[in-house]
Amino acid sequence: MTKTSFDLQAALEKLHEEDWLHPEEKAFNDADDIIESEKDKKYQQKYYWVAQFSHILINQFDQSSRACSRILRQSDHKYIARAMERFPESDFDNLSDIQEALDTYCKEQGVK
Repeated sequence: MTKTSFDLQAALEKLHEEDWLHPEEKAFNDADDIIESEKDKKYQQKYYWVAQFSHILINQFDQSSRACSRILRQSDHKYIARAMERFPESDFDNLSDIQEALDTYCKEQGVK
């Protein structure tokens, strides 16, 4: 990923792939010592990122859920609706903020 061309689908697929390839890095053996924050729990879910992008696309760019599914390369517009139902509020002000947060999170997780 570069700063000029960001591919959401590739980033999400890479995160999913890393979870399968290195499950020991995702799960901590001593769970009592490390408490996962609410932010981390949200950031690990693909639904969260799809919902955040969809909120901005729908509210600021007047896109429909079908248009969002095409833009975000999702197979069905119902996926957009489910994501937005799970995360009904936007945590970001614009697309750049979402991209920056996702890029930072991917780097923290060791995804290049």
